Amino acid sequence: MLKLLGILLLTAAILKGWQLMTEPVANADIWSNRAFLIFTVEFELALGIWLLSGLFRRAAWLITLACFMLFCGATLYKGLTGADSCGCFGKIHVNPWITLFAIDLPAIVLLAIFRPKLEIRQILQIPHWLEPIPNPAKLGFVFVLGFSVVAVSSPVLILNEPETVTSVYEVLEPETWIGKELPILKHIDIADQVETGNWLVMLYHHDCPSCAEIIPKIEQMTSGLQGNINFLRIALIEIPPYGKIDKGNLADIRFPILVGKLDISKEWFVTTPAIFIVSDGNVSRFIKRTNELMDVWEGGDIL
Repeated sequence: MLKLLGILLLTAAILKGWQLMTEPVANADIWSNRAFLIFTVEFELALGIWLLSGLFRRAAWLITLACFMLFCGATLYKGLTGADSCGCFGKIHVNPWITLFAIDLPAIVLLAIFRPKLEIRQILQIPHWLEPIPNPAKLGFVFVLGFSVVAVSSPVLILNEPETVTSVYEVLEPETWIGKELPILKHIDIADQVETGNWLVMLYHHDCPSCAEIIPKIEQMTSGLQGNINFLRIALIEIPPYGKIDKGNLADIRFPILVGKLDISKEWFVTTPAIFIVSDGNVSRFIKRTNELMDVWEGGDIL
């Protein structure tokens, strides 16, 4: 059982490592933070090698059980927040609910069934978890192998961060657009309208919880702008892959809010919600935090 999970962990680590080598990350939260993902890859590599070695089975069982319990919590969170992938297998997108019920929970159940033969009263008695020292040669080989893999892969992942702009994908950094023409204008289906006048533009993903929360607030903020075409209009731009927002019925949105999409000519990486002000096609302001948007709106300093 432990060896099968070891193979699973090594596979997941290799796939995530390959993705980190070939695609940028949005760094939107801890789950997409590059440093955290590199740590995850190294941890899974080390644990996978340990499980395959068969050394210290009791300690390995305990750590693996704790590990998959954490996996369950993370996968459950992603499922509840509407993420389209659990992120466990790099570029291979697997629905979080599939991972939770097909991998994580079964792994915990099997670990509980095939646990080391130990009485309940002995579990917290550390000496009972100690096992005879294995063959020194085998122990040394496994240690050197694990250390070498981590020591080589870590700098490779750290030093080989992918480019931010290619023909296949692009990392969007709205905070650097101030004073420039909106770089993604030609990729927006409502560009002919956004390139003139004053606009508050928000980039969002359909599975972004923060986006789903702020869209109704934007609707409330703009409810008093009906007929005031010279003030400010709102453009909600969806980042592919497209989906349906749980909160805020976009189909019912009317003036002064316009709904558009960023095209699928390439894969876009951006921390959402990304909110900025566009005046005649040029970015004049970037709203760092959603609460900042509320403050400047209430203070009449939005432009």
